[in-house]
Amino acid sequence: MLDKMKALIRRMSSCVLATTDGAVPHCSLMAYLVDEECESLYLATPRDTLKYRNICHHPHVSLLIDTRGETDRGRVMALTIAGECQEVNSEKERIIISKRFSAKHQHLKDFLQKHEMAFVRIVIKNFLLLDGPDQSHHENIKLGSMDI
Repeated sequence: MLDKMKALIRRMSSCVLATTDGAVPHCSLMAYLVDEECESLYLATPRDTLKYRNICHHPHVSLLIDTRGETDRGRVMALTIAGECQEVNSEKERIIISKRFSAKHQHLKDFLQKHEMAFVRIVIKNFLLLDGPDQSHHENIKLGSMDI
């Protein structure tokens, strides 16, 4: 089942990011990148946004990736991902991620250059896949021998 979850992440390119200020939830539609192992997702956001402030103070987030646009409502898959955010501070890594974002999400190329962007890595802790209205599958993610 984990392979099915990872395939969904690789196939799609946008998600809904849920952050919080500690009391009030906030959702944002986001483009993302995924690493080869499907252990981390990368997001880009201007630093002057509510989601960025929320992430800085409360790094635990949830994301939703789904197939609503691909299929009829009865066959929709929805993957909820729980993870922890870390800002990418290495200039070398920021350049690589920026180039990957511009290549994969060409519609965001100007947006990425216009703002002071923060690139955020979300280290995935677990997945919950809803496959249709009544099938659910949960997976905890382990890196090496250690739970995250």
